[in-house]
Amino acid sequence: MKISRIAMCILLLMAIFAGAASSVNGECSACKGGSPTAQQDVLNNEWAVFLGKENATAVVMSSANGLITPQYSRQNNPSLQTVESSSDSFASVLVPLEGANDSGIIIDISPNPTEYIPGAISIPYTKFLGPGAALKPVSEMAAVLGEAGISQDDAVLIYGECQPCGGGPSAATYVYWIMLYLGHENVKLLDGGIDDWVAAMQPTVTQPASLPSQSYAPAIKADLLATYEFVHSGTPQIIDARTAKEYEAGSIPGSVNIPYDRVLDGKRIRGLGDLEELFSTLDKNRPVVVYTNTGVKASMIWLALNLLDYDARIYSWQDWQANSPHLNIAMQKAYAKPNPAKIGDVVQITAVFEEKNISSAENVSQNESETILTIKGCATCGFGSPQGYADLSSTGGVVKIGSTSQAQKSAAEKGFTVSAQVLSPSGDTVSRVIMKRIKSDGDEFAGIWNANAAAGVYRVDIVATLGEVTETFPDAMQIEVVGTSKYKNLGNE
Repeated sequence: MKISRIAMCILLLMAIFAGAASSVNGECSACKGGSPTAQQDVLNNEWAVFLGKENATAVVMSSANGLITPQYSRQNNPSLQTVESSSDSFASVLVPLEGANDSGIIIDISPNPTEYIPGAISIPYTKFLGPGAALKPVSEMAAVLGEAGISQDDAVLIYGECQPCGGGPSAATYVYWIMLYLGHENVKLLDGGIDDWVAAMQPTVTQPASLPSQSYAPAIKADLLATYEFVHSGTPQIIDARTAKEYEAGSIPGSVNIPYDRVLDGKRIRGLGDLEELFSTLDKNRPVVVYTNTGVKASMIWLALNLLDYDARIYSWQDWQANSPHLNIAMQKAYAKPNPAKIGDVVQITAVFEEKNISSAENVSQNESETILTIKGCATCGFGSPQGYADLSSTGGVVKIGSTSQAQKSAAEKGFTVSAQVLSPSGDTVSRVIMKRIKSDGDEFAGIWNANAAAGVYRVDIVATLGEVTETFPDAMQIEVVGTSKYKNLGNE
C-alpha cells in the first residue's frame, strides 16, 4: 500500500519530535547539546530544509563543548552548501580547522603571539609594512617570504590577528591579499583563529617552527592594488571601510561608507547571503575600490567582494591624501587645556594656522606630483583680496586657486572648516570635535572635547578642509586623561 507524501511527512515529523523527547536527559543527536528551545530550533530548521521551505535559515547551531553557538557550520549545513556550491567561493579561500594540517605551510601573522598551531611559522604582518604602514617595495616583501622559508610554489595557509589593533582577522586577510598581489597562487585563510583552535581542544605550542630560506620570485598582479589615477578617474565604485566618524571627518569624493566590521560575525566572515544583501546596491559590472587609512582593514571588505566575484581592489586614505592637492597652510601651534585632564573634564582644543612661505613652495620640482593650493590674505578665512580670484595657474608645481567656477569662489569666501579627531591609544577615533574660528579675521580655531573616556594618552589629528581638499595634521598634540571614571563601565571599554 502506497503512503502519500503528506503521510510520510507526518510520520517523519513525529519521529523527529519523538527523538527530541527521548533526549531530554541526554545529548540531542541533531543539535549536540544545548537547551530544549535551541534544540527545537535546529530540528525545525532541518525539517524546513527537508521540505524545501524558503524560510530555512542559512545558520546552523553548531556545538562547542555541549553548548550551542550561532556559528556558520559550512560543512554540516546542507542548505548553506547548496548556496555556496555554485561558486565554491568559501571552499576556494577558507580552510576549516580540521583541514589545517593538510594545507601546506602554516603562517601565523600575529605580531606577538603567545601560542601557535603546531608547525606554524611566524611572519608578523608588520614585516610587510614600511614607514606610515605603507607597503614595502615588492622586492622587500618577497625577501620576507623567502627568508621565512617560503617559495612561490608552496601551498600556504594564513591565520592570526593583531591584538593591539583591536583584534579580528583583518591582518591575516591583508597578508592573504599581499600574497595574491605578489602572484602566489596556492594560498588560503584558516576559517578561524587561535581562539577557535583552542576551543576545539586542539594542541598548541609556545614556539614557532622554522624553515630553511628559499628564493621567492614574485609575479605581480597589479589589478589588485588601486592607484590614485584609477581612483580619481571616476571609473570605480568606492567604498570607505573606516568608521563612520572617520568617514565624516574626510573621505574620497563619491565614496560610500561601509565599515569593515559589517562583513564580520564576531571574528568570522559572514555567509554569502548576508554579503550579497550588504552589497546589493553595487553594480557588479563596475570595479570596486575599498580603502581605509592604511588598507589593512580594507582587506576585510575586499575579501567579501572577492568571494562575491567582484573586481575589487585595495587602496589607502594615506595615498589619496599624499597625491591630492594640498593647502598651502602650516600649523603654527596646537594645544589643549586642561592637559592633563581628569576623566569627564571639558577640554578646549586650540589650533593656530599660518600660510606657508610661498617662495619656498615655488621652488617645488616640476617632477613632483604635489599640488599646492595657495591663498591671499587670511590663511583660513577666504582669499581676502580680488587678486586671489585669478584663474588657476601653475608655477613650479604651485597652483593658485581662483574663481574658475562659482563653487570654488564660494568655498574661498566661506573659508576653511577645521575639526579635531581624538584617537584612542589603539588608534581608533573616539571623538570628532568641530572647531570654530575665534576671530573673524584670524587663523585661530578652538573646540570643546568632553573627556568622557577611560584614562590614557589620546592623540589628536587636526583636519582642515576647503571644498574637496583636505589637509590633515597628524599627531598635532596629545591629551592625557587621568583619574578614576565616575561613569559606569567606562574604564572597561
